[in-house]
Amino acid sequence: MNVSARNRPLIIAIGNPLRSDDGLGWAVAEQLPRAIGDTGIACDIHTVHQLTPELAQQVATANLVVLIDASREGEAGELRVRPLSLAAQPVVLSTHHITPEELAAITVILYRQCPPIVIISLTGADFSIGESLSPIVAQRIPLVCAAVRRCLLTTVQVSPAG
Repeated sequence: MNVSARNRPLIIAIGNPLRSDDGLGWAVAEQLPRAIGDTGIACDIHTVHQLTPELAQQVATANLVVLIDASREGEAGELRVRPLSLAAQPVVLSTHHITPEELAAITVILYRQCPPIVIISLTGADFSIGESLSPIVAQRIPLVCAAVRRCLLTTVQVSPAG
């Protein structure tokens, strides 16, 4: 199956807004249009509860994918930005959810291409049932938005004009 790249970034905000800090991705997605609006970069922003194989087609048509998710690892409020390695690895699919690495592998298998993927995570403090973010996570939403903005600007600066 062949897809043509739309040459625009795809931002996937992951989480459950009914599980306190797990809703980070959704909260960031609400703020991103204002945070990146003055860059002139058009991008698609999607909110999902978890990564699924069906996202592979959207990933294949992007020129950059930024995944935003809350993490349980690290100190509360810790921000991490890491490029995903597209190194070959076996794909073992779950019917519940897939990892970013598995999504990239599925995209390559189905569409023979995968754009760069960057994972931006912020360590949460509270994952209990609730619709409010913990104070430390709520306070750091602008930092996450700034990290997304940097990823977008870096990609635009190094990408060939299209």
